[in-house]
Amino acid sequence: MTRQISLIPFVCGAGGSTPGAEYGALYAYDHHLADKLTSTGIKAEWAANPYDDWNGSEGEKAHQNLAPRGDPQRHAIVTKQNILLAGRVAAAIKSGNIAVTIGGDHSMGAGSLAGVQMALGTAATLGLVWVDAHTDLHTFSSSTSKALHGMPVGTLLHLDNALSLEGVTYPVLKAEKIIYAGLRDVDDGEVAHAGKIGLEIPSLKELRATGVAQTLQAKINKLKSSCDHICLSIDLDAFAAELAPAVGTLVPDGFLYEEIMPLLEDLVATHSVPLIEVVELNPTLPGAEQTYDLLTRILSDLLQYSR
Repeated sequence: MTRQISLIPFVCGAGGSTPGAEYGALYAYDHHLADKLTSTGIKAEWAANPYDDWNGSEGEKAHQNLAPRGDPQRHAIVTKQNILLAGRVAAAIKSGNIAVTIGGDHSMGAGSLAGVQMALGTAATLGLVWVDAHTDLHTFSSSTSKALHGMPVGTLLHLDNALSLEGVTYPVLKAEKIIYAGLRDVDDGEVAHAGKIGLEIPSLKELRATGVAQTLQAKINKLKSSCDHICLSIDLDAFAAELAPAVGTLVPDGFLYEEIMPLLEDLVATHSVPLIEVVELNPTLPGAEQTYDLLTRILSDLLQYSR
């Protein structure tokens, strides 16, 4: 039986360092993401029209005169968008759908995972595969940039409450339930946080030295055995620049498609994955069409297992 896919927009770039990610979901909508997925046999439709959000008070108007990073006004924009996102994710999952969130900067990870907890309850054991060049493990005090897209995992682990949402029980998940893949740019403060809580943060270079497929498959198998559900968050900057040039924080030497995607496809095919998140498409940067093609390919390959 084919599962319904709810495409859920996050039209916010206020958590990022580079303007433009706020247009990611709009670009996907304009380029017929739902139709492209449906043409392959995947039952996908937008849970909300991203232009309805963009035309609201926290959309276009809010992004025209953004306060500096770290300013409470900017923080409020990100929080409101995450509250909206969490509610939509919860509603989709409660309806039996797979929630696919489209961003938008990676601060949305806080809202997406909060929505999963809202839907499944605190008794469910959640795992997380975070595919990203960055750990996003900062707290507000450890971050020098004050960019909120660097803090969602820190919030989910309750290292602080930078992106915490009312009605959510923190921590949303435990450190041992997180797998990182693709790390190439990790700050000293994040290394310190990881050390304190026993969180493994292997670099992509280290994964390649031991074998990406072999090492990650063992980690995923362990996670599958101990988690009721596993969420998947994919930052497009995890991939090689030639695959995803239009991202705000480009880091060299990212994943080739074949290095990581078969593992993720196997995860979706063999375990409960209520949430798939794809973030940081920035269509204002060169290579937007190419980066969107990667996003479409990722979702097409993963969601074939929703049937």
